Amino acid sequence: MHILAIILGLLGAGFWWALRIAAHRRNISDAAHMARGAVIKAKNLPRQRRFKKAHNKAGFDLVETPVEAATVLMIMIARAGSSRRIDDKEREVIEAQLVANMHLSEDEADGTVRQWDGLTHDIVLPESAISPMSKVLRRFIGQDDAKDLADMLAQVAAADSDIDVNQTAFLRAFREGFDLN
Repeated sequence: MHILAIILGLLGAGFWWALRIAAHRRNISDAAHMARGAVIKAKNLPRQRRFKKAHNKAGFDLVETPVEAATVLMIMIARAGSSRRIDDKEREVIEAQLVANMHLSEDEADGTVRQWDGLTHDIVLPESAISPMSKVLRRFIGQDDAKDLADMLAQVAAADSDIDVNQTAFLRAFREGFDLN
């Protein structure tokens, strides 16, 4: 009997939660999108916490591999745009670049983007990422890979609209850092 009460309680709590979300959202798709985002964020929280604890670092200090550095640069060039946030189109382009060029699975690409987006969310000036990420990248990549990364950054910048002045300056600084001009 108590198991039945627990099951009914869980179903009732889930129904109440769904009603509360629907009451504050314009339509069901917004509620579903919000719930999906919450599930994905909850799925990545243990990995984020474990990562922070293991190194006792924050922000750019956590970046150790070229895939992580490239991901941070793509996130930062997306934030350098006029909206100062990552739009859905930009996120899709970043994930597609990681799958195509870095040979990650779609799930790994999504997790990587969400992880680094969350860990670098408090950084106000996106262009401050260029120098530390370039230091990480110089240890692992050559000129050809740097050119490919510059092309990836340009594709991310052009994902939602035309490349704006801040994104152009970001891309120019990256190219100058690797002598690609």
